Amino acid sequence: MYVPPAFTMMELEALNVLRNVGAGYFVTGHEGNIQSTFLPFIVQSSPDSVRIWAHFAKANSHWKVVGDAPECLLIVHLADAYVSPSLYPSKQVDGKVVPTWNYVTVEVRGTLRMLSDTDEKALLSALTDLHERNSAQPWAVSDAPDEFIDAQRKAIVSVELVVSEITGKAKASQNRLAEDAAAVKASFEAGSDAERSIADWMT
Repeated sequence: MYVPPAFTMMELEALNVLRNVGAGYFVTGHEGNIQSTFLPFIVQSSPDSVRIWAHFAKANSHWKVVGDAPECLLIVHLADAYVSPSLYPSKQVDGKVVPTWNYVTVEVRGTLRMLSDTDEKALLSALTDLHERNSAQPWAVSDAPDEFIDAQRKAIVSVELVVSEITGKAKASQNRLAEDAAAVKASFEAGSDAERSIADWMT
């Protein structure tokens, strides 16, 4: 991913995006065939490593590349929004402005490998707990009968992405004059959910 210095995201910020978004496109290339699958995931991090756990539907043949072509690109997108030149005060000065797009996205590179049976159980519980955390009546894996969960598990294949590189990009009008960036931020703060999300990244 092309990232000009002004748009570079610190790794801790990128990790927070991964945790907050919680789903993305796992992309692999094998024998001239590029495959992509959108999967929910959880981030397992320590001072020494970052690993990302997810699972494929067994019926999705994409998981079969793990043994032969484990290199993987994970693309996680937080938000994006169009920026009209009409928002810039500098437009009134010389008219030398053009449209652009603001966005926040993270790319993760690494290798895929299969998860153990024990880790798969931890993955399913952790994924559920993560996404049920804001529910008034959160569902837990233990709410369903054990034999039902066991049957469901036979229909998935769980994997781990061992991370080698994390690249985050937050294009949030940092390259504009201060008054232009402030005008975009003010407009976005009163705009759509995506615009408000990007406004949080604007200084």
